[in-house]
Amino acid sequence: MAYSTFAAIDIGSSCMEMVIYEISRDNGIKKIDHVRYNFELGKNTYEAKEVDFEDVEKMCDILYGFSEIMKDYCIDDYRAFATSALREAKNAYRVLDRIKVRTGLDVEILSNSEQRFIIYKALAAKNDKFNKIIEKSTALVDVGAGSAQVSIFDNGTLVTTQNVRLGAVRISNMMSVLSQNIVNYVDIMKEYIDNDMVTLNELFLKRKKIHNIIFVGDCVPYYARMKEFFDDGEYTTRNKFKKFFEKIYHENTEKIAKLMDIQEDQAKLILPSAMVYMRMLDFTQAEDIWMPQVSLCDGMAVEHAQNTKKFELKHDFKADILAAAKTISKRYSIRSEHVSLVEKNALLIYDSIKKYHGLSERERFLLEIACILHDCGQYINMLNPEQCSYSIIMSTEIIGLSHKEREIIANVVKYNTMAFDADDALWSFDRKDYLTIAKLTAILRVSNSLDRGHRQKFQDIEVAVKDNMLVITAHTFEDITLEKAYFTERVEFFEEVYGLKTVIKQKR
Repeated sequence: MAYSTFAAIDIGSSCMEMVIYEISRDNGIKKIDHVRYNFELGKNTYEAKEVDFEDVEKMCDILYGFSEIMKDYCIDDYRAFATSALREAKNAYRVLDRIKVRTGLDVEILSNSEQRFIIYKALAAKNDKFNKIIEKSTALVDVGAGSAQVSIFDNGTLVTTQNVRLGAVRISNMMSVLSQNIVNYVDIMKEYIDNDMVTLNELFLKRKKIHNIIFVGDCVPYYARMKEFFDDGEYTTRNKFKKFFEKIYHENTEKIAKLMDIQEDQAKLILPSAMVYMRMLDFTQAEDIWMPQVSLCDGMAVEHAQNTKKFELKHDFKADILAAAKTISKRYSIRSEHVSLVEKNALLIYDSIKKYHGLSERERFLLEIACILHDCGQYINMLNPEQCSYSIIMSTEIIGLSHKEREIIANVVKYNTMAFDADDALWSFDRKDYLTIAKLTAILRVSNSLDRGHRQKFQDIEVAVKDNMLVITAHTFEDITLEKAYFTERVEFFEEVYGLKTVIKQKR
């Protein structure tokens, strides 16, 4: 039986860990070793916004140890990811270079949305359990060290996702100025958490009845040790979780460590994380809780198995990303008929000129999202919609998209109406990404021009390329004088990018 070995390394804000897996088509993903070091990288980094010399050296020592273990296992491949602490550090790139020189390991910094998406894949790998629970309205609450991610599912699809800076380490650091012996310590923590939670509830949670909640995060496996509150370590109810919370509510760190048989540096994160979960239960009134013990490392292994064709996920992640984009679109009152038509025609043009753009299915997907979001800035400012659209997209995380992909989409939307190369911002991209933005922008401009009056006159079009000419044939009896005039104005950039003379023909 052919199998490969894979090492997943997570440089977190409260610990560093490496998990080694055997992966095969027959037996799936099997965990064979796990090494963990408690290391509070976020403790100083969140405040100072830099990783100090001592922490860098300690990090390198741990990672060098990981690399030696990898040699013993004859690892075929590995991924090493850093999360919120390094993500927020001003000297992150210097730290990564130091790690490379000292250990030989290449470390990547994950954006928040990438991090949550990888964990999301670990959940989805539990196909039957995951797909069943998200059939009804479900909130996925992922409490990490630096932040918490709340994602809402309905009818098996992701509806929206929001990130708040309510990570366990961040809350613990904020509260460290107070003594846990103060009578109102927990009340103050609750007040701090509710500053973000109340807003989250008003904007997203109270609109929909949440039936189930999924809890994931670094502290979840420790909760499961309290057997009286958690059935088989994975399932519980709101009432049982409330009793668990009441059990630790007024206990100090030392007592919590004894109750759960964990170290004190781990125990001090239990109450902050549990408080976030408890407040989610209070706001949603969800009854059933699933607590699968999945980690970022598990998600890395699933993604690697996917990429090497040794594992198949049944869940449709593209549908989730599109649903999240459409939720943003609806939030900003975009005219859905216009958006749908621009999307339809843009994809038709994209598919018709494959040999001219040389782009992949992933870029086609980015174009689709750009079409969905191309008008969102008009809700904010009709005089400067392109810049507003850019700001909305860049400030709204879409789980499943990398930061760079979000940048590409935002710039395609921005230059849909703004002169290309009008500022220096585009030159920060490498050649490949610059050209991707140019090619997708050109298609969006043409497609958008076909519905200039937002009256959907071009419902049925044909697109054909012949003799270096792109011919768009519109089947309509309506007057398309306005569309033709706007098209002539907007098509120039498309012709420049693709070298295709482009014309509109009307067929009544």
